Parts: sequence; C-alpha cells; structure tokens
Amino acid sequence: MASQEIDALAQALSRLPGLGPRSARRVVLHLMKKRETVLQPLLRALEMVEERLKTCETCGNIDTTNPCGICADPRRDTRALCVVEDVSDLWALDRTRLFPGKFHVLGGGCRRWTECGPRICTSMHWWPALPPVGSTKWCSR
Repeated sequence: MASQEIDALAQALSRLPGLGPRSARRVVLHLMKKRETVLQPLLRALEMVEERLKTCETCGNIDTTNPCGICADPRRDTRALCVVEDVSDLWALDRTRLFPGKFHVLGGGCRRWTECGPRICTSMHWWPALPPVGSTKWCSR
C-alpha cells in the first residue's frame, strides 16, 4: 500500500489527458525508481515553467515569453491570420509548419473582453493591417 502523498501524486497525474489511474500509478512508480535521472529534472522543468508561464497579450498563446515566440518571429506573414479555438489547436497547426502567418486564440480570450463584449473577438485592434470585414463578429476597437 502506498502512502497518502504517493496516492495524491497518482491521483493528480490521473487528471492529465491520456492518463487514467493505472497509467498514473505506473508513472509514479517509474518516477520513484528513477529519482535522480527522471524525477529531479522533471521537477526542475515544472518549476521553471510555472515561474515563467505567461499568456501572450497579442494572440492568446501560452508561452514563457510575452509576446510569444510566434508573435515575436519577424518571418511570420502579418497579413495572414489564423483564428483557432484553443492553444492546443495553435500548437498543432504550428507544428505542421504549413501556415506562415500569425494566430489568434479564441479560447485565450481578448484582453479587452470587457470592452468588446460577449461576441467573438478576433481583435482588429491587434491586427490593424487587416482590412475591415464589415461583420459584427469582428471587434471594431
């Protein structure tokens, strides 16, 4: 029988996507067996990300810098904008290297949400180079 702390760790890991209770227990056992080579580097990496984690004020991406690496990349085409629902969609599309432009994450939320209201904001105030689309679904601020 495992201690309360080990059970708590297994329960916390089982809440991650793709890990059920049995998989989480296997991960915990592996972490305990490989304390120096796996557990300690994992803890340091988690602490570093937790300290530096930011939401990009430009696109809504999650990164350790603001603006994120995508928004800061001068090679990106500022005339092309891909609106995605969630950060996971942005990461998946960016991994393909097929889209050369910038992104906007709807799930990231507009930083001016109180001004823009509950409509979909693809933030013309962030992308002034884009022509107005004449739709009330676009933020006009």
